[in-house]
Amino acid sequence: TDPTLSFVGVDKYVQNVGNLVPIVEYALGNEQVSNSTLLDITLQKDKGYIQTRWNMIGELNALFWKPKIDVIGRTKFWYNHQDEEEETKKNSAVQVYFYDEEWEIPAGLALLQLVTPAGTIRRSDEEIVLKRSS
Repeated sequence: TDPTLSFVGVDKYVQNVGNLVPIVEYALGNEQVSNSTLLDITLQKDKGYIQTRWNMIGELNALFWKPKIDVIGRTKFWYNHQDEEEETKKNSAVQVYFYDEEWEIPAGLALLQLVTPAGTIRRSDEEIVLKRSS
């Protein structure tokens, strides 16, 4: 689950998202500058999951210090493959039964982005590794 909170079940997921929406909309302000970019996606068919790597950005312009959430993370989606009819693979479907999310920085650093001006906290520990090796 999300590194900042843990839950089980679809109903709890819907409730959590519903609780976050008004807070996020307020913090984004009138401009609503937010973006989520898919950086990579990989199918691990033999292991039964899909892994994505993404970058989530949100400029919290309603707050006077103008913080910016900028986190790179990965999500794995485990799925069950369901065939409506075995002889026709056209009618196949996938149902996600579990997902796990991790960020490339500790959750505490990501939360620090909320209370510091934009650009103060790094978005990925991989950036440090890349800078050291170049």
